[in-house]
Amino acid sequence: MEIDAIDKLVFHVIEQVAADNCNLDKVIEFVVSFSNEHLLSHDILLKLSFIFDNDRMYREKYVISRACASLFSGKVREDALMEAGKTAFLLGFEDLATREFEDLLEEKPENIEALCVYGTVLARKGKLNAARIQYEKALELHPFHVDTLCNYGCLLYRLKRMDEAKEAYQRALILDPAHVSTHCRYGILLSKRGQKIEANYQYIRALELDPDHVESNFRYARFLEEKGEPLEAERHYIAALKADPEDPKPHLFYARLLANHGFIHGARVHFRYALKLNPEDVEAHCEYARLLARFGHRHEAEVQYKKALELDPGHFGTLRGYGDLLKEKGQYAEAEEIYRQAESLSGVPGNKLI
Repeated sequence: MEIDAIDKLVFHVIEQVAADNCNLDKVIEFVVSFSNEHLLSHDILLKLSFIFDNDRMYREKYVISRACASLFSGKVREDALMEAGKTAFLLGFEDLATREFEDLLEEKPENIEALCVYGTVLARKGKLNAARIQYEKALELHPFHVDTLCNYGCLLYRLKRMDEAKEAYQRALILDPAHVSTHCRYGILLSKRGQKIEANYQYIRALELDPDHVESNFRYARFLEEKGEPLEAERHYIAALKADPEDPKPHLFYARLLANHGFIHGARVHFRYALKLNPEDVEAHCEYARLLARFGHRHEAEVQYKKALELDPGHFGTLRGYGDLLKEKGQYAEAEEIYRQAESLSGVPGNKLI
C-alpha cells in the first residue's frame, strides 16, 4: 500500500537526518531511488515537504524538496529547487543553497525571487559584487520588486553607498509601506547617520506591523541601549528571544546588557546559550571569560580563554585577558609569554596594549 511506503520513507529520512555526520546528498539519493521504486508522485513529496516545514523539520524538508527537484521537471522542479534553496539558506548551508539557486537560474534566468534570494546568499558569503549583479538583474526585470529593493539597500549599506541605500529603501516603502524588513533596515541606516528621531520612527513602525519581528526587536533593543534606556532595551531583547530562541545574536547582546548592569547569573545563562548555538564565536568566548574572571571564577574563565585561543591563536583581546588572568593567579612566566604574543600583535590596526 502507498501509505505504508510513505511511512517507511518518512521514518528513514528522519532517522538518517538525525544521524551523526549525516550526508544529506546520500539521503536525497535514497529518496529519489525509493520514490522511483514505489512510484510516488510529486504531489506526495510536496505534501511531505509542507508537513516537515510546518513542524520546523527543515533538514527533512530540504531533503524531500531537493529529491523532488531531481525527480521531476517543469514548474514542479522550479518550485522544488526554490524551496530547497531557501531551506538550505535557512539552515546555514550556504554552499547547498548556492547549488540549488544556480541550478534554478540556469534553467529559469528570469526568476525574480531566485535572483533576489541568491543575491542574499552571495552577500552572506561575502561575495558582495556577485550579489550586486544578481540584485541588479532582478531589478532590470522587475524594478518594483520590494524584497529585492530592500536587500539591494542592505548591500549598498554594506558597501557604504549610503545615499543609494536610502533611495532603495525609500522606493521599497513607497511601493509597500507595510514592508517590515525595509522599515527595520532603514532604521539601521538612519541610526548610523545620527538621525535618531527618524530611526526611532522606523523601528516603531516595523514593530507596529509585526511585534514579533526578530531583527526589528533586536536592532531596536541595541538602539535603545545606546540611547541609555536599558529597561526598554531589555524588553525588546526578550521579545526577540521569545520569537526566535535559537538565534545566538540576541542571547549574546542581552548577556552583555545584563553583565554591564551587574546581573551576573542571567548574563552567564545567555552567554552559555549563545555559545551553545555558535560555539565558534571567538569574541563571545573572550567576553564570557572576562566576565567570569571579573567575578572570581578563574578556572571557568581559563577554560573559555583556551577555547577562544584554540579557535584563533592570535586573538588580541583573548591574549591580553588570559595574560591578566595568569598574572592574577601568580603564574608570571606563563603570563609573560602570553603578553609577549600579544605584544607582537600590538602593531596590528585595532590592537592596542593600553
